[in-house]
Amino acid sequence: MKKILFVVVLTVFVLSACGNPTTPAPIPTNTPIPSATIIPSITPSPTIAFTPTVTLTSTITPTPYPMVFRDDFEGSLDRSWRWIRENKQTWNLTSNTGWLELLTSSGHIGSEDVENILVRQAPSGNFGIETKLKFKPVSNFQMADLLIYKSPENFIQFGRAFCDILPCPGDGFYADLSANFEANPENFAVAAPATDTVYLRLLKEGNTYTAYSSEDGITWTLIGAHTSEMKPALVGLVAGQNSSTPQPAQFDYFVIFSLP
Repeated sequence: MKKILFVVVLTVFVLSACGNPTTPAPIPTNTPIPSATIIPSITPSPTIAFTPTVTLTSTITPTPYPMVFRDDFEGSLDRSWRWIRENKQTWNLTSNTGWLELLTSSGHIGSEDVENILVRQAPSGNFGIETKLKFKPVSNFQMADLLIYKSPENFIQFGRAFCDILPCPGDGFYADLSANFEANPENFAVAAPATDTVYLRLLKEGNTYTAYSSEDGITWTLIGAHTSEMKPALVGLVAGQNSSTPQPAQFDYFVIFSLP
């Protein structure tokens, strides 16, 4: 059983592609995390680099490095989780026992209005996060994602989403980077498989953030890699950018593992 961007930011994200183990510090429940101060006259740091499209490759990976955290969503959430803009009416652990369900809201991370962002403190150093996702987006621009987050200005979201504007693949995998509110024009859009259930993995190694997908949790396909100087504060899950009937995104587990 245990074996996804601010209407303006969103359009840029999707159209462009198409388109320690220690106890975490408390995060105020249901309170947006303050934005970093942005000085308009200063342009984004030149140290933010963007990786070109990566050729898809597959590889059989060993068991991830030592586990830092795992939640299998069995009956209740781990106490280390915190909600940003919780809406109790649009998440549950009962629709599919052992899975966390988030209904896609209409908000966006960058505009600080997406509901039910589930987060916990990011570990220090290099790490990876992973989930098993059951989700079938059907309209622009629904998404269900893994999230590595510093602020509304600086984050990486990777997961499954929908975009039917060419050259988008429609239902696909998208890795979106925001750096000082600037959307990376590359999000490595790749068509998703026919199955509604996939595995997602996002690695942080130094300043490189690499996204992988899998249909079985064993063979992983490289989707793409971004480079960012941000210092992650939080990691977690999110489902949003919905412009029509909300779709359920179900997460079987969430794992954090350490990397060398």
